[in-house]
Amino acid sequence: MNTSSNSQAWKNLFQHHEDNVDLSLIKRFNANPERGNQLSFSCGDLWIDVSKQSIDAQTTELLFQLAREQGVNDFFHSMSKGDVVNLSEEEAALHTSLRNPLPPEMVKKNLGQMKELHEKLKNGHLVGSSGKKICSVVNLGIGGSQLGSFMAFEALKDYGNPELEVRWSSGLDIADLDDALIGLDPEQTIVVVCSKTFNTFETLSTARRTQNWFLEGGVSNFSSQMFAATSVPENALAFGIEAENIFSFSSSIGGRFSLASPVSLGLMLSIGYENFDDMLQGMHLIDTDVLANDKSVPLLLGLIDVWNRSVLGANSLAVVPYSYRLREFSSYLQQLMMESLGKSISSTGESIEIETGMAVWGANGTDAQHSFFQALHQGTETMPIDLIGFARLSDKANDELIANLIAQAQTLAFGQDLTKDADSFSEYEILPGNRPSTVILAPELSPNILGQLIALYEHRTVATGVVWGINPFDQWGVEYGKKSALRIVDELKNSEVSSSHDSSTKSLIARYKHWRND
Repeated sequence: MNTSSNSQAWKNLFQHHEDNVDLSLIKRFNANPERGNQLSFSCGDLWIDVSKQSIDAQTTELLFQLAREQGVNDFFHSMSKGDVVNLSEEEAALHTSLRNPLPPEMVKKNLGQMKELHEKLKNGHLVGSSGKKICSVVNLGIGGSQLGSFMAFEALKDYGNPELEVRWSSGLDIADLDDALIGLDPEQTIVVVCSKTFNTFETLSTARRTQNWFLEGGVSNFSSQMFAATSVPENALAFGIEAENIFSFSSSIGGRFSLASPVSLGLMLSIGYENFDDMLQGMHLIDTDVLANDKSVPLLLGLIDVWNRSVLGANSLAVVPYSYRLREFSSYLQQLMMESLGKSISSTGESIEIETGMAVWGANGTDAQHSFFQALHQGTETMPIDLIGFARLSDKANDELIANLIAQAQTLAFGQDLTKDADSFSEYEILPGNRPSTVILAPELSPNILGQLIALYEHRTVATGVVWGINPFDQWGVEYGKKSALRIVDELKNSEVSSSHDSSTKSLIARYKHWRND
């Protein structure tokens, strides 16, 4: 794996850009009327059009040459076999095993346990310590133990059990948990604590507060109503979770890649085991495609991210789903992509010479158009965008939303045609065009297709990391920041403040203490 931009494949890409720097999207389409068909691809049930990216057939071939040089497809196969691919932590990356039709024994056991719990809930046999039927679930987690499963819960609400109330809480803000618990009966509620290590400070603090909530609600034997999803079951046992309520998974499954794991227990209880399994099948469909095709669509999308960031210099990627249900998708992708790719050191410990990582952001379709699309169309910075749409939402045709999606992609690419009536336009109305976008269309937002979308972006992220020479499975910056916070917590609660702090940190600690004690 070569992390230097001096390799031949990188040199070819930079030279190719230099040779085509003045070739706009309008010129590219005018030169090739079939461009839209030639640069559109199917991947499972997804239709993906990259023709409005600043690429052509030669670009894609050079990018695939780079992928071969960096061993991306070999990495995919090693990852799927369970080889060590997370070098800094000497771990495998086993997330694809979670959705394999022939899963490892631990995964098979978990799925059976999850199915059994769902059946008990559905049949009214899941009861609290007082004998009352469970009718609400509160999911506690943060980061990878929350963002993916919550996104999928919101996306699949049309498939949810209307008789089950499912709430979500993350972080330390007291109002967050208060909102999740308000109006619920402690005797009819179960709490699912999701933490890979089961020592995540934010999650365990919130879990302790739910224990107090149970006690205040008259539930003294709350242990039977608390469940855990973790890779360290002994920590959950020590916390007071009963053994039969612990769903364990491998430590080789990273948080942001754990959506198919027991971390999604709350999601599964909402949409049902059959729909959850259908989502896993959608993920596996893309897993299979990546392994079978050395020029797969997820790899191509990852390579386009490399092209936009490292060659064209784009600093961000906007992701805009034209679906209210999928409005949390960009938040989920922020962690998946930015925590995986926001690194300047290679997986072998070398400084990386090329630009890596992009800010990932976005919002729900037409809301976004009335928010930040102005900057996309006329701002000084070119920001690539993914536009995601569905032919049917809630079993209804979706003409207006899809019309907006297609129109935005068209206008971003081509701007306004001033040649038709140039005198009627002021300089303020000029849209320059040549703004790159990828359009992803699907028939509907079903569990299976959501699974395909998730796996598409997972593999895209891994591919991008491998090309850049980055380990997409560690997050040392996050880990250090959390340790620093724990040290400062002690200082906020006590009178002693470390003399090693800078003047700003000392001032902030003093100001907080003044207002807290005022």
